[in-house]
Amino acid sequence: MEEAAFGIDESNDDLCSSILSRFANSTDETHQHLCAVIGAMSQELKDNNQPSTPFAYFCAARVSLDKFTSEPNPPSHVIDALLTILSLALPRVPLELLKKQNSQQGEPFSELLLRVLRSPSSASETALVSGLKCLSRLLIARESVDWSDVSPLFNVLLGFLTDSRPKVHM
Repeated sequence: MEEAAFGIDESNDDLCSSILSRFANSTDETHQHLCAVIGAMSQELKDNNQPSTPFAYFCAARVSLDKFTSEPNPPSHVIDALLTILSLALPRVPLELLKKQNSQQGEPFSELLLRVLRSPSSASETALVSGLKCLSRLLIARESVDWSDVSPLFNVLLGFLTDSRPKVHM
């Protein structure tokens, strides 16, 4: 789900408001799940006195994605929504915050993303497209040009070049 393609206001820092203003009245089940997940995430941030910044949404979605994908048979609609939120938040996260967050937590975001993209439970086209957008953003934002550092990301990206699903094919 690309911001421009879905009419998401890129200038609005409150990702929840942007998503809800665009999709709250949609009858599409995917949009309803996205609104439910971002609404719950927004409430959780408020309950914990956290700001509604793109970085806060990124961190919350990342933690949730790790939690849900660690369970057997994670709900695919939640994985889809979380990957969409990540793909919308990631371009808004300053690079220095992304690096700091990756170094402070156990599994770097790129490794979590690779694990999710390789998992059969995240095989929906929506999840894959959003995950690939995150992956490409991580590749663009990399400071390292060391092949051993970026090759896992490129390998997954290249693997989807021949994907037969129309929405996934690049």
